[in-house]
Amino acid sequence: MFGINEVLSNKKDLTKEEKFKILNSKRIDPKIIEYLINRLSDLYIEVLGDYQGTILELMSSGKLEGWCWQTTESAIVFFNDDDYIERGNLKFEEKTKKYYHSWICFNFNGVEYVLDPCLNFLCKKDDYHKIFDIEVKGTVTAKMVREELIRQIQTPKEKEISEFSKNFENFWNNFLGDEYQERKKGEVIVNGKEDVNTPLYRNGAGYKTELHDGKIKKLTVHYYLGF
Repeated sequence: MFGINEVLSNKKDLTKEEKFKILNSKRIDPKIIEYLINRLSDLYIEVLGDYQGTILELMSSGKLEGWCWQTTESAIVFFNDDDYIERGNLKFEEKTKKYYHSWICFNFNGVEYVLDPCLNFLCKKDDYHKIFDIEVKGTVTAKMVREELIRQIQTPKEKEISEFSKNFENFWNNFLGDEYQERKKGEVIVNGKEDVNTPLYRNGAGYKTELHDGKIKKLTVHYYLGF
């Protein structure tokens, strides 16, 4: 069995599968899992028309791979203000190109952990960074994402229509027609930007939100294909 010390001394020889096995073999306190269940119980995700469920259900079944921007941004709003998203490159193997990705960093009892719902990891942040030789490109706090999401939800769309939104509407209207119009009732399609330090990055998901006293109480998020 490989351990973190072996990774540090010999990580160039490890395969992607071995690195994944190392992180998945590290024991996580059940209290952390209970903490995440409570934090994320009001987040419900629909992936295209194919899958739907809670984030932890979809994470454990591997249904969120490829949706890292949308998933981390949807989940982080339920964390503490100073918890944050990191965006950057992971190195799986020396011979493969870097993997551009995002993940959540959160504090639990004075220790920083990573929740990576798309690659299905829950581990200490130090271990995650050591295993994948992380190159961070940008960070954004939970508070920033939450405030921007609420702002977009409460902003009339005719006042803020990006080229992405126009293309998005045209594509899905042509592809799904009446089904799309029915599906998006009550949704707000958020406008992501091409700035790695922006709160909503490359996002174009549909959000149905329950707000109370200006706070997010419940989210239903619908992922649509990019193009």
